[in-house]
This record gives sequence, structure tokens and C-alpha cells, in this order.
Amino acid sequence: MAGTPSTPRRDLFGDVAVSKGLLTWAQVRDALKRQLKYKDMGIPIKIGEVCVELRILTQAQCSEILAEQSARRKASATPRVVSETTPIEEMTDDEPFQMGRYRLEKRLGGVMGIVYRGIDTETGNAIALKILPRSFAYEASFVERFKREVKATSALSHPNIVKTYDAGIEHGVFYLATEFIDGESLNQRLKREGALPEKECLRIALAVTSGLAHAHSRSVLHRDVKPENILLGKNGDVKLSDFGLAKILEDHQQITAEGIAVGTPHYIAPEQARALKDTDSRADLYALGATLFHVMTGRLPYEGDDGAEIMRRHVFEDTPDPLKIKPDMTPAIAAMLVKLMSKNPAQRYQSADELAAEIQRIAAAPAASPTPPAAEAAVRKTISLRKPFAD
Repeated sequence: MAGTPSTPRRDLFGDVAVSKGLLTWAQVRDALKRQLKYKDMGIPIKIGEVCVELRILTQAQCSEILAEQSARRKASATPRVVSETTPIEEMTDDEPFQMGRYRLEKRLGGVMGIVYRGIDTETGNAIALKILPRSFAYEASFVERFKREVKATSALSHPNIVKTYDAGIEHGVFYLATEFIDGESLNQRLKREGALPEKECLRIALAVTSGLAHAHSRSVLHRDVKPENILLGKNGDVKLSDFGLAKILEDHQQITAEGIAVGTPHYIAPEQARALKDTDSRADLYALGATLFHVMTGRLPYEGDDGAEIMRRHVFEDTPDPLKIKPDMTPAIAAMLVKLMSKNPAQRYQSADELAAEIQRIAAAPAASPTPPAAEAAVRKTISLRKPFAD
């Protein structure tokens, strides 16, 4: 086409604007001419500002072009290649890294294991890459726990569990590559919206329960089910993630010191808080119950900032009554939460499959009217009958 650059740079403002259909090349030339006139007068001005002044772009369109321009420049930049001395834990969004076949573009979070969004340059797939910081790589327990997560996740393949692609060591950095979920965590949604509708909670619960059933069938306990580890894709997918505290029942190697509890205090099962050796898959169901309690009522089962005190309450205090917080909760759901959070594992659902059947039954039932006094009394009686398990 006459008048168009023969080899345009893809990251120039005009090229981005034209590629997005917001400007024509004629309009770009007019804007550039106006920009040169300003420069001749000693007035520095950006081409985007000129386009807004000429009213050929809105301010919002200009911002959209600048964001795309920044993304293209970042994508075309030559990333630093990870070496033995690269401080990869300190990377910023403006400095991409290349670690083997993986291009790391953004740090997403994490402490013991730092997670980055990246690209597998061999397949073009978006990935999440979890690395063990070098500061932890000198501690045998951290390395063993990281290897345990790799072993656990590699044994799992289920639509409701984040998929593992690859794992290894690159220049002394332990890494785990998994699928990237474009969305947010259940915790992020909870913070933004508060208590979620029952129908949506049941959908999420069934998906997580299905993932847990698969993990348990492979003798893998998650041991840290909580809203932060449940990912919600923009396409509606629900994925259980982060098996960093997973325990493989068939592997008797002990990497946690005896008598030390592992897990997140606000969602931990009583037997896990007590670090009992015979803790089994029912602890994951308790944690899911505490998670559902939180997302359905908008409140934690036991609130506070002292982790040790929260765990003590999980062990010794009565199971909290969800109907006191949310009186209009469907009675069957309230009863399900109470059963999930029974202090005695023998009084909970005995498997994820059993729980899944209950969730499906509740979801299929006709919409219930507000909780009648008799049903509420039944739930409260159930709570009072839940006794802590014996040593």
C-alpha cells in the first residue's frame, strides 16, 4: 500500500494504533507533522497527546495503545539469561528472565516458592513457574518439601487440579512448571465480593471435591486446602493448586519434625493441628469445610491473628454454627458444613466421593424457603453432639 512503511516497527505508537484499527496511516502522518511543529517551537509533546488534541483518539484509546506498546516492547526485549549468580528472586516486571526453555515475564507471588508467569518457548504455552529461592536451596528440609510437591503433582492428572508440565534444576534453581490459570484465586474473589451465592459455592465445592477425590485415590493428601489455593479461571474452570505441603501416604519419609503441625491455622483440621501421625484424607475435607464456611458466610470459622490460638480453637471449641451468621442459609448446606467440620474424623464424610454425592444431592434439590425453626434447631443439635475425638 502506498504511503505505508515497508518494515514498520511493531512497537511504535502509530503501528500499534493502526494494527488495532484505531487510526489510519494518513492520520498517523498528520499527527507526526503536528508533533514536529510543536518540537520546532521547543514544545516537547508525545504523539498520543497530539492525537487526543486532534480528536482522532480519546484518552482511553490512547491509554489502550500505550499499554499494548509497552507489552510489545517487553515481549521483544532480550531477557536476561539465568546463571549461577542471577538474583532471580529479585526480578521485576520490567526485567524478563530466560531460564532454560522458559521466559519469565511477571512475578505473581509466593514466599517459600516464588511463582512467575511465563512462556514455554518450545510450545508457546503460557505457564506458571514455581522456583525454590536460592536462600532456601541450602536448607535440606525446604529442598525435600519442594521435591515432594514435584512428586505429588506429577502423579496427578485431573481437570480440577492444576496440571504439571515439567520440573528440574536450572543453574542451581529448582523449578516446577505448571499450567497458567488466567483468572483469580477464590480468596481474591471473596475479598472483592464477600460471601458468594450458594449455587456458585456448591459448583466450586463439587469441583474441588472431585480434584481431592483424584488426589486421595493416588494416596496424596493436599494438607493446605484454603481459598488462596483454589483458582477460578475466567472460563469458569476451578482448579486446586499448590501441593507444597502435600503428603504421599505411601512414602514414609518424614520431613516435618514430629509434633509440629503443618497447614494454615484458619482452615486446619484438629488432628492436623495436633500433628497426629494417623491424619488422613478426612483432614482435607475438614479444611474444605472451613473454606466453604468462609466463602458462604463471609466470616472465618474462628477469627483472630494468633495462629496457635486459632489452631487451639479448631481442636477444642464447638463447631461454629453457620446459621448464627447467615440465618437464611439452606438447612442442608448448614448441616453439610457442620458435618465437614466435625472434630472427630469419624463423624465427617468419610471420603471425597461421599461428599461429592452429598453436594450433588443438595444442588439438585428444589430451592428451599428460609430456614424454619425446627430445621435450625436440628442443625444446632447436630453441632452440640459433635465431640472431639479421643487420643
